[in-house]
Order: sequence, then structure tokens, then C-alpha cells
Amino acid sequence: MWGRSSSPKTRRHAAASEGRSPVGQGEAMGTKTTAVVRAVVALVAVGTAAAQRPAAPAKPVTEAVQVNVVNVEVFAADRDGVPVLDLTPGEFELREDGRVVPLSNFLAPGAARLAGGAVEAASDGTPAAPLGDDAQRVMVVFADDLNLTYMGRKRALDRLGEYLDGRVRDGWRVLVVSYDRSLHALTPLTRDPALVAAAMAALQHTTTEGSMLGLQKQKLLRDMGRPIAGEGGDAGDLMRESLLRETEMFAEEQLRLNKSLLESLGRFVDSLAGLPGRKALLFLSDGVQSRVCDELFREYQARFPGKSEFIGTMSRYSLSLALQEVTRRANASGVTFYTINARPEMGAGQGTAEDAVPNQEAVDTIEAMSRDESMTGFAAGTGGLRLANTRALSDALQRITADIEGAYLLGYTPSHFGDGRYHKLSVRSTRAGVSVRCREGYLDKTPAERQGDRAAAALVAGGNANPLSATVALGEPEKQGRNTPAVGLTVYVPAAALTLLDTGGASEGKVSVTIVVAKANGATSQAHRETFPIKVPSQHLAAFRTQRTEFTFSLLLQPGDRSVSVTARDEVGQVESVVVTDLDVEPEKR
Repeated sequence: MWGRSSSPKTRRHAAASEGRSPVGQGEAMGTKTTAVVRAVVALVAVGTAAAQRPAAPAKPVTEAVQVNVVNVEVFAADRDGVPVLDLTPGEFELREDGRVVPLSNFLAPGAARLAGGAVEAASDGTPAAPLGDDAQRVMVVFADDLNLTYMGRKRALDRLGEYLDGRVRDGWRVLVVSYDRSLHALTPLTRDPALVAAAMAALQHTTTEGSMLGLQKQKLLRDMGRPIAGEGGDAGDLMRESLLRETEMFAEEQLRLNKSLLESLGRFVDSLAGLPGRKALLFLSDGVQSRVCDELFREYQARFPGKSEFIGTMSRYSLSLALQEVTRRANASGVTFYTINARPEMGAGQGTAEDAVPNQEAVDTIEAMSRDESMTGFAAGTGGLRLANTRALSDALQRITADIEGAYLLGYTPSHFGDGRYHKLSVRSTRAGVSVRCREGYLDKTPAERQGDRAAAALVAGGNANPLSATVALGEPEKQGRNTPAVGLTVYVPAAALTLLDTGGASEGKVSVTIVVAKANGATSQAHRETFPIKVPSQHLAAFRTQRTEFTFSLLLQPGDRSVSVTARDEVGQVESVVVTDLDVEPEKR
């Protein structure tokens, strides 16, 4: 539910709509003790003055050490495609950015992990990976109604519904969403088979954008195929130019719609990053064209060869970079794509026999190839599989289960942490005849991005982990411009729960707060993060420990805003609380 972008701009009264920052500038508030209020205010003043005068001599600083273990799921098979489940750590070679990295953890497929039991270290002494998170399974269905057509959709949904019912009854958590021109959450993250069945039934009855857009495309193709009166003269040139304008207008609309789809898909997989366990996304679609309307422009070129206005037109409608960005974001979030091409066969046309154009088969083949690039790219780039909508789809879906349960987990500790860079990964097996696959890379997210991931994940999965005993209070709404209400939000953290370092004459700490707002349809805002240093003079420390710290923000609510997730993190003690609360304020309608 739930995608969002990190790195928001800090602004007071920033909007809380999807893709924009939900909060204004936060303020660190003092406790009820006057002396502590002065201590917190003095902290801000010290920070400002320090930027205006030469730096004081450095003093010893105690820092908590964060250990970053990157886990890579690896799938191994023999020459016949049969899973190989008995490889040892010494039979894998893992590389990051082309350099071999030693394994710090290793977990082979096995019943002990699936049952949640203890797993012994590998025979070569490589430690076993922890079981808790790895034992969980999350399966997400993303139905791309923008590109889906009616052909083959019913069969794909029937088989998929049967498969999901089995996974839920095996204890997997399932989430079903769809996208036409906006995101729709059809279920929460659930183990309830009735909820999943109802969502799949609802998908059977939705109108697909893809079918309607296909009819518009067929009309353009028919118009191109009609004889043009006076084709060699001015009238013919006007008709030809009109056809090109219509084609370009259709392509521009398709480009805009599919860019929005891919951005929503990218934000959606971002929001899955904080979920524990192995995460599989079943992308049900006819495919997103990597070159939008490629078949239309090629048909135009064949119909009117050598026309100068066509030169360079097709290159403007490429979605290759946007498709690659989705793959990168999925890898950054640990999400594996399993794509299901809902078209029953390659080159199947969308129109009836009466609608067909002379080059229909060639046109459909060009379109199908362009669409299939995205389906293959998503699967290959994230270490998943591409499935075809054939009569054997049920068996193919079972391969996903075997894939996930038969995966190895290779862990290593990189030399960097939170550098914000994308790092390439590759794995090979030294055993003859064994081929392996894995995700192509991962983003080493910054601490701020990771905190945002966990805030968004709480909106998806529900439940609060609250070791700091943080609480959140909402104020009364105050009308702002254009009747948009602003709601004050205060985060309270008991001072006794925070870790402070004695720096000589004072104790210092740091708290960061991240806020994400969710809408009823499942979309979320950007994650907004503020960091607050704390400095308490030694003589006030005892009183400070009996109070609570306060951090205040202002939320500008938009129609449909439903709930807010807040994470409060003690940066010194590396302890984090997540609190989700409902927004019971209904913004006024204009």
C-alpha cells in the first residue's frame, strides 16, 4: 500500500498527498520541567552558533557500530532445470561490483528452516543465517489493469486464485492490489483465504483499460490501411499528417499512463522493503511496452516510407529507463518478480476478424515482443521467473513455491553501510552442470531511507513494535488555505528510554522521527524525516529522566488520508519504535 519516495524536501506545511512530503518542519519540545526546556533550547542555540564560529577542538565521541549483512537469495538448478538442493558454501562464489566477497552466513534449503527449527552451521563453519525473518513468506499480486485485456485474463485469474488459496492455507501472507489509472488495495496483508478469494473474484469483474485502448489502436491501424484520395497531392499530405498527429497523440497518452503506472509500481515495491521474510510479487499483465506504440509507428513508416517527419519519432516513446528503475527499486526492497503474461499466446490480436488489418499478424508480433521485454526484464533482473498463460499455468505457478522454498540464502558483510549507491551482484556455482540465478544488484539504502521503509511497512503489515514506549497524539484540525485542514501531531518518547552519552558536563543523544501518511486506496506519501539532537546539563539529568521528550509536526491532510505511521529512533541506542494511528479527521470537500 504504500509506495513512497525518500529524500523529501523539509518544508513547513508540505502536502500529505501521494508523492509529496506529508509534514512540516518538526520542533524539539522540552519537558514540563523549566530547566529541561532551557536545556533543549540551548541545544538549538549551540548548534546555530557552532556554524558561525571556528570549530572547537574535537573531543572523543562514542558511536554505536552498525553491522550490515546483505542476504542474497540464490536459486540453483541442473541442466534439466531440476532444483539442486545440496550445495555447500564452498560451492558458491559471490561477487559485489565484480569483487569476490566472503560469505558470513549461509542457509541451504531444508525442512528445519520451513518448520522454524534450529539450523546448524555449515560443515565448513560458515554460520547459519537467522531463521526468524527468513521463515516468513509474503506474496503480493499486482494486477495491471492498464495493460491487461480480456483475452486469457479469466483463465489466468482462475488459476492464480486456486494457487493463492493454497499459499494462504500454508501460512503465507498475501496482499492483492490492482492498478488502472490509480492504485487499489483489494486486501490488507492477510492469511484469510476468504478475503483473498473475494479480491480475486472482484478482479474478474473489473473493466480493463487495456481492452479499450486496444480498440483505439485498431482504429488507427484501419485508418492507416485505407486508400487516401489524391495521395500524391496536397490533400493526401494533409491526411497523412493528420494520421501522424493522431498516432502521436495516442502514443503520448500511452506514454503518460504507463509512466504513471511504473512510478506507482516503483513506489509500491519501495513500501514492501521493511517487511520481513521472502517477498514475491506476482505481476499479472499483458506487459508494458518498452517502446510505446512501436507497432503503430512501424506501420505508419511502412505505409508512408521516406517521410522526413517520422525520423526520430519512435525514440521519444521509450520506457526502457523507467522499466529498469522498477527493477532497481525491487532489488533495493528485496522483492522478487514472478511475471505472468496474461496473453494466451504470442501475437494474438486484440481485434475481431472484421477489425483486422492486412499486416495484423506482423503488427501483433511486434507489439507482443515489445510487451514481453518488460515481463522478462522484471523477472530476470530480480531473480524470478516469467510464466506464460498456457494450460500448464497451474503447474508453472507451483514452480514459484518450489523456487522460494528451494532458495539458498547467502549472507555477506560489505565494507560500506548506507552509502546510497547501487551495487551489482553476481553468483556462480563451482559444481559442474549447475546454473544459478539471483537478483542483479541492490541499493545500499541510507539510514534515513531504511527508517522510512520501516514506517511504510507498518502501514502494510499493521502492528507496532514499540520498545521505546512512544506515543502519538493528534491535535484539532485548523483550516488552512483552500480549506485544507492542518493537524498537529506530537510524538512523545519517555526520556528514561533514551540512551545518552556523558560528554563531560552534559549528556547527549539523538532522536530521529519519520512520518508516512497512507490513503484509503493504499497509496502513501513520501517519508518525511527529522533528526533532533538532545543535550542535557549534568545537573538536570535526574529530572530529565523522569519526564518525556516531545516532537511536534504539522500535517496537511488531503481527501482520502486514512492513517499515519510514525517511527521514533534512538540513534545512540539504535532502538526504534513504530506507532500507527488512524486519522479520524475528514477534510472538508470543496
